[in-house]
Amino acid sequence: MRKIVIGGVGLALGVSTVLASGAFAGGNGAQHSGLSPQAGSSSTDQCVKGSGAATNGFVMLNAPGKPGDANKLLGEVSLKNGPANTTYIVNVAADDGNDMCVAQGMLTTNGQGNGNSHIADTSGLKNGSYYVVLQNMAGGQEEFASGNLTVN
Repeated sequence: MRKIVIGGVGLALGVSTVLASGAFAGGNGAQHSGLSPQAGSSSTDQCVKGSGAATNGFVMLNAPGKPGDANKLLGEVSLKNGPANTTYIVNVAADDGNDMCVAQGMLTTNGQGNGNSHIADTSGLKNGSYYVVLQNMAGGQEEFASGNLTVN
């Protein structure tokens, strides 16, 4: 009888471990990247991915819904120690090599150069790999970018 009980406990632990590890596979949940200075690569390409270093804040992206079948893209951008009293266009770009930014909103820094913005995409971005780019409203030049974030 004792062998059956011990075997049953071992089987239950093994099944729960497999189920729990599956719940965390594939990058589900909010993903985090640092936000750092990043200049566009040319006068026409102002949507370049950053390094992901957290020198000037962070970006968090999440794609709620079933894994592999997200229903939208949500996120937060927090710029720290940037230029004071400056307004940026907050963009999301798919990390597919095309450097195509999609505007998601605005971020205006306070007198200390700190500002926050919320991303709630309604254009159809769901599962995938993305990065966030902040372009200065005065001229449209890229000034900050996150590294790659994969959400599903």
